[in-house]
Amino acid sequence: MRHTAVLAASLLLLGACDDDDVEGVTRQGLHCDVAIVGGGAGGLHTAFRLAPELGEGVCLFEKEATLGGRIHDVAKDEEDPDAPVFGTGARRVMESQQVLFDLAEELDIELDVPANEADLISSRGGFAFAKDDLLPLYPQVESHEGTDAETWLYDRIRLGPERDDAADYPDFRSYIRDVAGEEEFQFLRDMSRFRADFEYPLDARGYLDYLDEEWDVCCQPSYPVGGMSSFIKGMEAKARADGARIYTEQPVTDIASGPDGGYVVVSDGYRVEADRVVIAVPPAAFPWIKGDVVERIAAQQEFKDLIGVKVVTIAQWWPERWWEDIVDPDAEADNHVWRAWTTEHCLNFIEIPLDEYGRDQKVTRTVYDDDLECVQFWEETAARGIDAVEEEIARGLDYLFNQNGVSTPMVVDIPEPEKTHVQIWPAAWHWLRAGSDYTNADIYDWAIEPLEGEEVALVGEAYNPQRSGWSDGAYKSSIHLLNARYDMDLPLPTTRRTGRRGGPRIDGR
Repeated sequence: MRHTAVLAASLLLLGACDDDDVEGVTRQGLHCDVAIVGGGAGGLHTAFRLAPELGEGVCLFEKEATLGGRIHDVAKDEEDPDAPVFGTGARRVMESQQVLFDLAEELDIELDVPANEADLISSRGGFAFAKDDLLPLYPQVESHEGTDAETWLYDRIRLGPERDDAADYPDFRSYIRDVAGEEEFQFLRDMSRFRADFEYPLDARGYLDYLDEEWDVCCQPSYPVGGMSSFIKGMEAKARADGARIYTEQPVTDIASGPDGGYVVVSDGYRVEADRVVIAVPPAAFPWIKGDVVERIAAQQEFKDLIGVKVVTIAQWWPERWWEDIVDPDAEADNHVWRAWTTEHCLNFIEIPLDEYGRDQKVTRTVYDDDLECVQFWEETAARGIDAVEEEIARGLDYLFNQNGVSTPMVVDIPEPEKTHVQIWPAAWHWLRAGSDYTNADIYDWAIEPLEGEEVALVGEAYNPQRSGWSDGAYKSSIHLLNARYDMDLPLPTTRRTGRRGGPRIDGR
């Protein structure tokens, strides 16, 4: 019998549980210098950096049995603690993300740097290995000598005179349609693997600011041997060795001002008196937590202006690497297909690992989808059972690889997977909502002191929308806090500017 698994509608960090008012609940009392709520990349990094100085004064509380948040790796054999793992969330480090490279060196994490290979793109019934080859399907979109159409259009919306008035537009969609045109909007949407950027009501100014930095997240990805969870395991081990107290399977249900100063943090098993609090959970977790601290933060407009993007990823392990011979026949080198995406099917995007650690697992991230309608489709399909998911994926793979007419071989035999894992992230990354009066930088600075004069801070990718979708954003959020309010002097490099005017996006969230 095939081994399959489904994990649907899961947000690590969320979940209702009993509070301190329920009869029969006994909690152990603790005192902590700093109580950190949430053990994702940002929260754990904060504990990891504070532990050498504060030792057991650092307490971290995480709802799940493991740390990491959206850095969540899964093994084909979940009963084997030494089995190789594959990312259902974060997968890679991009060459300009120096914070990650420095951390990898500090934690002695090996990075594999394979060459990028071929992209197969499907849109409006056409297939191609280059986006400009699909321009005939978009007759109003002009080609431009010396640069590709996508780069030219992104330069137009980023660098045109309308940029000065971006805050006046209803949302990012409206901005593109006005500045570039309706057909141009459709072309950019279809050429991107990330549809939410064009579907959600995003603030035009905030997205353009993000895009300025994202454009230089280029071009070579590196993959940690052992998965992105290697960062989590390394930080956890060092934090514990330095005395930090880390409590897993401890959902926090209340964060309140203390009667005599400080703060009271309540979890399933503990009642904590803390001098300082770092809240490292995303906005979507706030409804599950009571207390005046949470209520006062949630009432602020900066908090209300954050919008989370729902994402589904589906990983599949196979009996053999059926994709290995699929190539772009017109390319002589780096011509094996490693990514394919389509507007014609809710498969949306498949990623085939190039790194040796991932390749040896015979695994693909077969679905990576943030399209509003398609995410709902996958949720409903997963609720009907894993067989329904696999049947629909099989149809999508057949369409991409056996009906495209441009790759060789023309037909490949796609076997049944040995395991399928569905992961639904209710808020995988965050943006500023359309019409916000704030900039990304405003949110970044507000988060380190959301309650003026109080020892409370917010940490995580959600509170650094300039780096939306990257663990880089969570780490920089943590470093920003530690430098500003904990008197540290940690390096905080900005994205290295390449000197390029635009360029092909890797889209590596």
